[in-house]
This record gives sequence, C-alpha cells and structure tokens, in this order.
Amino acid sequence: MRKFRKQGKFLCIAILGMLVLGDYATCSVYASELPSGDVCPEPANEAGLINITELTDEQPAEYYDDSVLTADPITDIAELTDEQLAEYYGDSVFIGDSIMEGFRIYSVRQDNFVHDIQFLTAISYSVHNEMRPVKGNIPHPEYQGKKYHVWDILPILDKKRVFILLGTNDLVSYGPESNRDKYKELIDQILETSPDLEIHIVSVTYTVKGKEKGCLYNPYIDLYNSLLQEMAAENGWGYIDLCTAISDGEGNLEASLSSDNFVHLKISAYALWEDELINYANTMLLEAEAEEEAEETDGEATEGVDGEAEETEAIYTQENEWGL
Repeated sequence: MRKFRKQGKFLCIAILGMLVLGDYATCSVYASELPSGDVCPEPANEAGLINITELTDEQPAEYYDDSVLTADPITDIAELTDEQLAEYYGDSVFIGDSIMEGFRIYSVRQDNFVHDIQFLTAISYSVHNEMRPVKGNIPHPEYQGKKYHVWDILPILDKKRVFILLGTNDLVSYGPESNRDKYKELIDQILETSPDLEIHIVSVTYTVKGKEKGCLYNPYIDLYNSLLQEMAAENGWGYIDLCTAISDGEGNLEASLSSDNFVHLKISAYALWEDELINYANTMLLEAEAEEEAEETDGEATEGVDGEAEETEAIYTQENEWGL
C-alpha cells in the first residue's frame, strides 16, 4: 500500500447525540504554536479514559440540513465504474468513533458505492479504549448485539481491508507521540488475528477555530496526522487524508461543515468524503495494476534470460559430445 495523493474539496456531517472526534491534514507546526506542557499532561494510568469524550453537546438540527450539498460533478478524477468502487469499498471495513458513525448514518441513505460499506463504530471510541478490556461502559464496537475487540470481529467479517479513523478522543488526554505508539500497538494486534488485512489509516479532522480542548488542538492534530502518515509509510500501510477537503484552508475545520460548531460533521461534509474516497480507490487500484504489469514484465524478462541460458547450455553440451 502506498500514500495517497489527495485532492481537496469539502466534506463533513455530524450526528445526533454523538461525542468528540476529529481529523485534518498536515502542515508546518512550530513549537510556539503548541499548547504549554501542562495543557495535556500524560495521564499516569488509563482510568480517566472512559469519560474523555464527555465534551460534546447534543447535535443541533443542522445535522440534517443538506442544503449545502454540492451538486457539482466530481472533476479531475479518472473514475472507476460504480461496480469497481462498490467492489473495492464493499470489501472494506470502516472503523471509528462518532465521526465515522456519522458517515455510517450518511452512507445508508445513499444509493452509490458507500451504501454497503461495513462499519465498526462506537461513540466515545478511541485507540486507548479499544486496548482496554471489553467490559462495563468502556466504548467498543458491537457485532450482532455484543461488544468485541475489533481484532476479534475482523476475522469473522473476512474483508480485505480496513480504514481506521481514531484519535480525537485520545488527544483529549494524551499527546501525539504516545497516541501514535498506542495506535501502532492496536494495528499490530489486528494483524495478529488478520495477517493478510490491508491497513489504511484515516487522518484526524480539525476542530472549528477556537474550539480546541486540551491536546485536541489543531496544531497538535496536524502534528499527529504527520506522525500517522509517517507510521503508515514505514509499515507499508495506506494513508488517506479526509481532512484537507473539509478544512477552511487555515488549519481548522470549516465551520459551515460542522454540525456542533466543534468537531462533528454535516451531511455536506460526508458528501465531500465520497470524492476523496473515489480518488483514493483510483490511486490504489492504478498503482496495483502498475505493480502487476511490472511483475509480469520482470517475469517475462526472467523467462527470456533463463531460456537463453538453457539454450547456451544445450549448445555447450552438444559441442562436448562432438568433441569440439
């Protein structure tokens, strides 16, 4: 898998009664822009994580306002067919918190490739919570009415790839580096039970300007996304930026795309995600085709060399028999 070259537009949608979540793209971060050291101290233990997303207000009615949905056709995309997109994303699982849950709600109302995506989501979900036991009120995705660790559900679903959007709730309590390390631990655990699964990391979205909480602070989110992108590249995982298209161009979530004037998204935002997902699938499949062609070319070249070697050896053997 390779890093994805994104094209920007806008995307987001939010959901009734959901908690904190977020993501965005990467840009230059300077030390002077980051919160002071005591803004987001590293917790001594995991006990406080259950309540880290008690940050959000009930989502307003604007969540259902799709009047700002773009009617413009997707441009500059060498589009796959609907069938190809449906096949690619139909063989995927989207994992995440309430921001991803918003996309799940959005997707079931559509009649295109996003309609049949498999989701594993939970409100207040986070990387740290996922690594905690499945018990009590600790947020974990449900499958057939029962909570599980995602690494126990994925082998049952038997899909080819996962797209993981987590981090907003983690950044409320932890800094970017420790969150990145915990994220790696989670993915390693997933690959223990599903070693052939493709991993695709989704960027964390920004908050609306001025609405930061602790380490859920846009320069920190930007730094975190940079760390995730580097981690993906180092491990051969995919990385998709769903943040830039819904930003205001200045490192914040576009306020008009937020349902709660914080981090949750409107329908119009998720519509923009669709464009980015089409771009990403095109990139992944075109690169896969190029690799296959390269392998075939290498194979043919190898066969040619082997054939010439065999022919040379046969001539040499015949000459020896004739005493030449």
